[in-house]
Amino acid sequence: MKHFIRGLLMGCAAATALPTIAHAQIEASPLIPATLPDGFDKGRNVSVTERPRPDYDPLGVNLGSFMLFPKVETGVGLTSNVFLTNGNEESDGFAVFNPSVRARSEWDRHQVQLNASGAFRRFFDNSIRNEDAFNLGALGRLDIGDALAVTGEAQYTQQFETPITGDVDSSLAVLSQYERDFLSLRAQYGVGQGRLILAVDRSHFAFDPIRLPTGTVIDQENRDRTLSRVTAQAEYALTPSVSFYGQANYGDTNYDTQLSPGIANRDSDSYRFIVGSNFDLSALVRGTIGAGYARRNYDSALYKDVSGLSVEAKVEYFPTELTTFGLGLRRVIEDSNIGDTNAYFDNRATARVDHELLRNLILNAIAEYAQQDFISSTRKTTFYRGSAGARYFINRLLGLQLQLSYIKRDTTGDNLGQQFNEFRGQLTLVAQR
Repeated sequence: MKHFIRGLLMGCAAATALPTIAHAQIEASPLIPATLPDGFDKGRNVSVTERPRPDYDPLGVNLGSFMLFPKVETGVGLTSNVFLTNGNEESDGFAVFNPSVRARSEWDRHQVQLNASGAFRRFFDNSIRNEDAFNLGALGRLDIGDALAVTGEAQYTQQFETPITGDVDSSLAVLSQYERDFLSLRAQYGVGQGRLILAVDRSHFAFDPIRLPTGTVIDQENRDRTLSRVTAQAEYALTPSVSFYGQANYGDTNYDTQLSPGIANRDSDSYRFIVGSNFDLSALVRGTIGAGYARRNYDSALYKDVSGLSVEAKVEYFPTELTTFGLGLRRVIEDSNIGDTNAYFDNRATARVDHELLRNLILNAIAEYAQQDFISSTRKTTFYRGSAGARYFINRLLGLQLQLSYIKRDTTGDNLGQQFNEFRGQLTLVAQR
């Protein structure tokens, strides 16, 4: 541990000498994105991270009817357990380079957004852990009259799986890279106190082979799949601050190949019904709380159908203008590719606090608990993650960000991979325009 801390301090000193700058550790996104964006923000509260800072916010580049916001992040970091193993842990340092650019239309009606970003990580002693991730996205909104808006979105991403997963052994997840192409069309109609939303989307996932340090290659072609979803939501506002909604979702999952020759894959139909509330109470709290029922029916008799409680909640509390507390809860059904299991309930709870210590110094702390309960099995994984960090705005163009984190994984049952723990630290510099 002393070597890890000493190395982190040396890495931080080296990063401050770099001419360009950057962001802290990029949080891993879920494999399956949410069907609809958050709907609780009604403009009555502003979190610490959202608050405008006129002296430090980027001005962007004026391109006439568009604004362009370029950003480059560079930095260094250290991990105490580069391969997330339970024994013979090996520490390693890494360098990160994260360029991005975002374009936004400035029209009174309609909207177009374009974005491109990359996240490149290079490990000093274990090049097999190098990561090349990127995202290309476009979003367009067409306003039809005052009540109807139609939004189309397209994305193409290449990224690595998060180790906090039950989709695959976590020791393999850190080496698992995949591509996702995503298309979405969403219509929103609002009149009076009511709002209706109808969304359709399609995602295709293609997983690259995993190359282990031993030279072994694990093919993941049988994980490639297409997910098509239809979501309908009706919402009614009792007051300008509080509304209630009901949501219904249908999903169709089709795998590209059989699990193995002669063995059917996990093709399925899924249904989810949720009721809940959106609220945004001035100078107090805002959020979404929803709960309901989810079911997944598999095409093959090899796999047992799954059903149960589904929950999605996100709440932010504003005790003062300088502090924001956040709480997130999630329980959904996900496919598993571990052993002979077909699915698991993914249960997560996340707490976060952001505090503005100074106008240009923002502190944060995050705690997360995740548990995956595998269907018709005694297998279970439990994750604990904690992190703390700070972001310092030097001026409008430059900033520093430090993030320290710890993650621990416990398992019960067979064929679930190793238990592990990891300390990680990263210092980045951010240059923006």
